Amino acid sequence: MASRKNFSSAVRSLGAALVLGLMLAGCGLGRDSSTDGEGINDPVVAATVNGRPIYIEDVRAHAVARGFMREGEDLDANSDAFFMALEELIQFRLFSMEAEARGLDREADVRRQLENAQERVLAAAIYEEIDRIANDPDAIRRLYDENAARLGQGTEVHLRHMQFNTRELADAAKRRLDGGERFEALAFELSSDRETAPDGGDLGWALLTDVQGPIRTAVDDANPGEIFGPIEYANAWHIVRVEDRRERGVPSLEELRPRIVDWLRFQEITRMQERLERDARIERLREPEVVLDPGEQTPVPADATTPDEPVRPAPDAASPPGEGAPPFPFPMGPGGVVGGADPPRPAPQATAPAPTPAPPPAAEEGPTQ
Repeated sequence: MASRKNFSSAVRSLGAALVLGLMLAGCGLGRDSSTDGEGINDPVVAATVNGRPIYIEDVRAHAVARGFMREGEDLDANSDAFFMALEELIQFRLFSMEAEARGLDREADVRRQLENAQERVLAAAIYEEIDRIANDPDAIRRLYDENAARLGQGTEVHLRHMQFNTRELADAAKRRLDGGERFEALAFELSSDRETAPDGGDLGWALLTDVQGPIRTAVDDANPGEIFGPIEYANAWHIVRVEDRRERGVPSLEELRPRIVDWLRFQEITRMQERLERDARIERLREPEVVLDPGEQTPVPADATTPDEPVRPAPDAASPPGEGAPPFPFPMGPGGVVGGADPPRPAPQATAPAPTPAPPPAAEEGPTQ
């Protein structure tokens, strides 16, 4: 009995590998590159079984699916990978013909599995078409050109600062700076901004356009090493030093191409799924809620604690099954996405019901006077 179960398990595994091989073949594995994506021209036959051909490209796809060779590797007709893959496909063909002869293909369970395999192969063909659309050079260039302005090119400045609550404290620190003490040491000792003080007042790099108020005016045309202040801004006094300046360039189209392709692929999948679901009649199984008879409930021990119910995110209906939205390849700002659908919004969070607060204990009545 155990050997029969192991044999059946092995056959099912090989069958799954065959289905995967067919799906990979549908995605272009094993096709002649000279056809330029127009399909297979005069495919080479590797073997025939009772007159039905097994093609070289199917052998290659099956060898990749089974792990006998890597994707993109050339298939040598004299290799072990070719021999093992071909022998398995011959076995599949023989067994499938025998199953048809016995009428097993008409059994409900087998027919359902055949339908599932056919759906996977056909869906793979749609994904291949979607991938072709996502890799269209014109669509990639158009999305890049329409959103390149979001990439935030311009001048960046690296600043340090000291912050003080009064002008007197700022003036005293400025005199010590003029006397030759180091900016970083004074910021560490004196600055009221305790988040940056441990780093000597380091504010890091920022776009010049993001620097606010009179500090922006002071450092607009400043050179590295220049010190400004005290400057009053946001209810405090600041002394600022320009550490460095640089021009930030725009990432090239080639740098962003993989992210743009991912976004276009997701966008096309979402559009197609929404259109198909809108025109289809879909009925999802909903199991009836189980209502316990209060008389059958097991009493809870007095010392038991009720665990908090974790908050689970609601599923994102805009995402393909099992796949989340890739990040939009350009920085988001006012106006949303240019040249395409808006990026998916985060899925709303399912919130656990707030516990009902216990009523306050009744005040004890004092003794009647």
